[in-house]
Amino acid sequence: MKRIIAPPLIAVTSLLGAQLALPASAQQQPAALAESRRSESLQSDVLLPPRVDHVAVRASRLHQGMSVAEVERIMGAPAGVETYDGADGCVHVLSYPGEPIATKVTISDGKVSRVALDIAGVDERAMPAYTGPAWLGMHRTAVLRMLGTPVEDRLHDSFGMTIEHMIFECPGQPDASIFLIGQRVVTKRVGRSLPPDLFVLALPLPADPTDAETDARGAARDHRQIRIGMTARDVRAMFGEPKLSSLSSFKGRPAEYAVFETIPEVGALPLP
Repeated sequence: MKRIIAPPLIAVTSLLGAQLALPASAQQQPAALAESRRSESLQSDVLLPPRVDHVAVRASRLHQGMSVAEVERIMGAPAGVETYDGADGCVHVLSYPGEPIATKVTISDGKVSRVALDIAGVDERAMPAYTGPAWLGMHRTAVLRMLGTPVEDRLHDSFGMTIEHMIFECPGQPDASIFLIGQRVVTKRVGRSLPPDLFVLALPLPADPTDAETDARGAARDHRQIRIGMTARDVRAMFGEPKLSSLSSFKGRPAEYAVFETIPEVGALPLP
């Protein structure tokens, strides 16, 4: 699995992890916690087998520069809109949590500037506030540094992989679970239960060529647009090798974070 990131064009949620060092004292676990982290043998019918589902998403028909009217013609009315005011103007983030893969579309200066698909399936609005610092791809040492020691830390072995299930609690807020594979956060959920689809990964299919051409209003306007569902080979064919590339993993599968230059440099002069 390869991930394409091309700011400020269309992006899939980044898996770039942050590995932070802990003080030596914080790395020492109490005996009681070490005891609670014994591996638990799971039966194969508790968790769904690892698989990748490729699903059609309407977001694959979006591209940079579309108007809000064009977005809503394709995606429908958003379930929610977040608005931010900054030095560069007003930014609106349109949320579509009901899509096969939850989608957010960022509108800057009245035009699409970013499209993000949440392949981890985390509804941040439902999560308690104290879990906010833990994000997709974060290393376990950073999770412990940000959130402290979990009240329970379980290990589950299944399908040749080990899941670390950290459970956190905070007075007055719901309990929360953070799940790690290969010491990296793969998802987080409210409550203490183990989600059966933890190894299941949904990735977007590319847009239907006929729909893509219609939505772009002509190939001349669209020939260098990055779209959701493109492969790394497609993007490399348009922009060459990435300026930055980092290999990682997600749910036990290889992942790549890549940044491509979409506007060539002009001499030594800064671009406007």
